[in-house]
Amino acid sequence: MTGPVKVMLALLAFSGAAGVSDARTPTSKAEAIIAASKRATGGTAWDKPQGCFEAGTHADGAISYRTRFRLFGYGMRIDSERGGATRSMGFNGKASWQAAGNDKADVRSDPASLRDSIVTNYLSINGFFFPDRFPATFNYLREVREAGKRLQVIEITPRGGRSFEAWFDSRTHLIRRVVDRHGVPPTTVEARDYRKAGDLTIAFKLNVLGPDGAVADRGAVTSFHCGPIENTIFDPPLPR
Repeated sequence: MTGPVKVMLALLAFSGAAGVSDARTPTSKAEAIIAASKRATGGTAWDKPQGCFEAGTHADGAISYRTRFRLFGYGMRIDSERGGATRSMGFNGKASWQAAGNDKADVRSDPASLRDSIVTNYLSINGFFFPDRFPATFNYLREVREAGKRLQVIEITPRGGRSFEAWFDSRTHLIRRVVDRHGVPPTTVEARDYRKAGDLTIAFKLNVLGPDGAVADRGAVTSFHCGPIENTIFDPPLPR
């Protein structure tokens, strides 16, 4: 899975909002905006889980997926199904991989693949929640007024990855948009339908927009919970 679909699945995994650890005092405008967003969507409840599990659909329901990810280090896995055909992809912090059905996994650890996987995984876990676990730089860019809303735009660059923009609603502190200008192709994801999932608040609907602004994919979360997780699931599957 590449391009908009891959970004969609990453964002569906953890599309609540961004935040910094409550143990840190925000030192910049960007960090203050992120910290407010974290408080608005669960606060310290984000700091506790070992990992999280999510299920949902995209492609207007044609594709179902299950995503699992850990929160104390890079590690994610997405299993999807369409018309009886299955596909899996994962990242264990050292290598990314993809496999169709029972086929041998295509494993990659070149710099470009690692950079792409770090960004995908970072978004999937809202790595900006945990700057001590997932170092990154945060730069405040500008305020945008749109459809009666004031949106604060922050550039986030995870270590080892590439930069992307996160757009936060000034009133609700929720993240409304992620813009990956450096992806291939450039992609925008818009988040909506925020609801509670246990102690956390996440977006249950996301739209992926292509470079021309047209909707390229639609996703919906059907279930979300957090708890213990087995780290070996993120490694490439062994040949059968």
